Amino acid sequence: MRKLGHNSGSLWLSRTYNSQDRDPEIERFETLHRKDRLKDRDLAILAGLSASTVSNMFGGKTRRPQHTTFAKMAGALGYKYDLVRDAKPDYETELPKAREEFKAYRATLAKTKKRKAKAKTKRTWREQIRNGTA
Repeated sequence: MRKLGHNSGSLWLSRTYNSQDRDPEIERFETLHRKDRLKDRDLAILAGLSASTVSNMFGGKTRRPQHTTFAKMAGALGYKYDLVRDAKPDYETELPKAREEFKAYRATLAKTKKRKAKAKTKRTWREQIRNGTA
């Protein structure tokens, strides 16, 4: 089986974290607020968030926080949460790779969907036999 993805371009990280358990930004914020020796509850109060939002995020319950959550936390810690470009990506080389990855991803989704539909059909057929309606 061909492994999805490539490891040669600058866009690799942004495309691959979708398969990780949680957003890498969570770890960055967790490190920053622990370095400042702030409690989760205190960070929540400073950022204008609920304490459960912060504790769920750092505890692993929330895997993909919203952008506004990160922006509020950054402001509370004295940072600016902004889009900053390190270098312009080489779109001519990155785009074809991304398209291939996306095509392979769509094919995987289609296979999964087909498998689930087939399993559902089998269940339905078995239920009809049990009920005597087939």
